[in-house]
Amino acid sequence: MFIYELADIMHVVLIALSIAGLYISLYFTLVSYRLIVPDVVFVPAFCRMDKSTCQLVVHHPDAAVLGLPNSLFGIGYYLFLILVGIGIDSPTMVLSALLSSWVAVALGVYLVYALFLKIKALCLLCLLSHILNLVIALWFTLWW
Repeated sequence: MFIYELADIMHVVLIALSIAGLYISLYFTLVSYRLIVPDVVFVPAFCRMDKSTCQLVVHHPDAAVLGLPNSLFGIGYYLFLILVGIGIDSPTMVLSALLSSWVAVALGVYLVYALFLKIKALCLLCLLSHILNLVIALWFTLWW
């Protein structure tokens, strides 16, 4: 019984982390496509983008792959993790989630480098999303 409850906790934590990442990715994507303004009300004031930080990041060339915002890929990634978290998983899905989580961390290392040394901006939401990705990757590694 304890192991079953522990598995439930592991799933809930994965879902919670993924929802946080999804929220950030959705926000960045909507700002990238100019569908919402960066200082929209539903984002806490300390996380809102301003012209000197996060907006620079969103519209920088390193913020896109194949012409699509990195955050758009993040939406797909976090939705996939939520599916795994709610139990729609198989050994192949779990392995894919584990591997993709470490790919996200590796990409995050480059993006943090770009953030500080190329863009020269401090974007708290960017850093938070990279920390979330690291925690998720460690979570998967310890869990499976």
